[in-house]
Amino acid sequence: MGTEGFVNDLEYHLYEEARTGRMTRKQLLVRGSVLGISASAMSAILAACGTSASDKSTSTPSSGGAIKRGGTLRMGVSVPAQDVDPVTMFNEGAIATANIALEYLCYPDPSYVLTPRLATKWAPGADASTWDFTIRQGVQWQDGTPFTVDDVVATFDRLTDPNSKSAALSQFAGVLSAGNVERKDDQTVTFHLDRVYSDFPYLVSAFTYNSLITPKNYEIGTFTNGGIGTGAFILKSYQNGQQATFAKNPHYWAKGMPYLDGLVMKYFSDNAPQVAALQAGAIDAMVETPYQGSQALFSDANITILENPSTQYRTLQMRTDEQPFSSQELRQAVAYALNRPDLITGLFNGKAVLGNDHAFAPTFPDSPTTDDLPQRVQDIDKAKQLVQSATGKSSINVTLTTEDYLEVPDYATFVKEQLKAVGINVALEVQPQSTFYGTGSNQPWLVVPFGITDWAARGTPGQILDPAYTCTSVPNKDLSNSGAWNSAHWCNPQFDSLVKQFEASVDQTERRSLAVQAAKIQQEAVPDVIAYWLAELRAIRKNVHGLAKGPTSEVDARGVWLSA
Repeated sequence: MGTEGFVNDLEYHLYEEARTGRMTRKQLLVRGSVLGISASAMSAILAACGTSASDKSTSTPSSGGAIKRGGTLRMGVSVPAQDVDPVTMFNEGAIATANIALEYLCYPDPSYVLTPRLATKWAPGADASTWDFTIRQGVQWQDGTPFTVDDVVATFDRLTDPNSKSAALSQFAGVLSAGNVERKDDQTVTFHLDRVYSDFPYLVSAFTYNSLITPKNYEIGTFTNGGIGTGAFILKSYQNGQQATFAKNPHYWAKGMPYLDGLVMKYFSDNAPQVAALQAGAIDAMVETPYQGSQALFSDANITILENPSTQYRTLQMRTDEQPFSSQELRQAVAYALNRPDLITGLFNGKAVLGNDHAFAPTFPDSPTTDDLPQRVQDIDKAKQLVQSATGKSSINVTLTTEDYLEVPDYATFVKEQLKAVGINVALEVQPQSTFYGTGSNQPWLVVPFGITDWAARGTPGQILDPAYTCTSVPNKDLSNSGAWNSAHWCNPQFDSLVKQFEASVDQTERRSLAVQAAKIQQEAVPDVIAYWLAELRAIRKNVHGLAKGPTSEVDARGVWLSA
């Protein structure tokens, strides 16, 4: 097949990138979905490159037989750290609960290919500073009223309003400002961006978990009253700290779905009782399964472990604006002290990959490789020298503050043991998750000198870089600039410039070059040690089918069914 099937420059550019080997097939599918390339155009590009659109690697696990309707899925998840509200939520328990009833404009599959949900298609303007989203017609809210473009406009006006306390402000800062979402016509919403942003659809997908679409008259704090959403299940009851109960939405827009009669989200304050409940059959699935503390599940004949590469990671952040970690040498000493292969073997049994102290995850299509930037390895002697140079003495005492969540306390213990060998004596402070994140002017994770913070998977590097590592994301003293999540308080204008250029480009070669330059700056400055990128793990009983293996920060239950 020739290239006559391509109707615009963007489609032809993707074809050239793939034809010349600058983009793999997986990268092509991801980039095509983000840029809104139609299925027919993607098929033409793939056919011209000698391949096809079907690929099992991007699919959810096979169902293993004919779909059976009925039954109630019982899922286990951590207790929400705060009230479950789509605008303000930020932790796993709340996110998993809200997205059972509410929906996004688009949704990522396990390979981060975006698929339509409440939007049927999307496309950038001439320079990707504007984006048009076509809104699905014939959808009803769960109270029977029609879903319209006005609901979409109101949702994003709410999420970008600094007074809303929206947890999405960190994602939209510098990209989308309040009042810049327009109702173009009855079927189209136009997003007018603050700057060119070629990955924008990820920001209105499940990778920005607050981007769930709510009614135009939605009042923050009312979600747990129930009956709010367009999703496959209707929230019927919410018991704080215990569970949320959902019933099938009989008027769901995707005909034939959902397959289940209902769903119960059960809350657990710790991982151990959640594991015990899964083994005993008291729950059918865990939203997210840490390897540490869940080892028994991996040899249980009644359990299947779904595994997916991800962009989920943990920071080991150091305040660059305060002593002692204002010293770059001391931050580098921390980085050189860690034996990362031992960490991955000991904590995860290999179910993670090495981090190299920059935020471009290996699974991102544009990320630097170790050929571009050699992997940082443990060097005890160098770390000791750096401690001496930074402090004028052979040892220093510091406190490491973090949360009691998944494997994070185990990682903190590992860090403490490793740093002792280079003269950095660590006292651990492990707080309840709700305390660690806090609210308002009391958010320890943003102010402690030395901390570990969990970050869920994101669809594009910009969703990590913008809220966590740019100058504009540095919190102010009273933490009143909501959404500023740069816990290291690090600012490098050259890095910021490279990030913006990266986010504006659609050219694979240019994006990689910019990523390499930015990654070198970040690795040298080491505001965070990024020691590992997690594989997402999700444990289910053998009778559960159709649950995607990732992203595990979200739950897409509409296609799930239970066998006998």
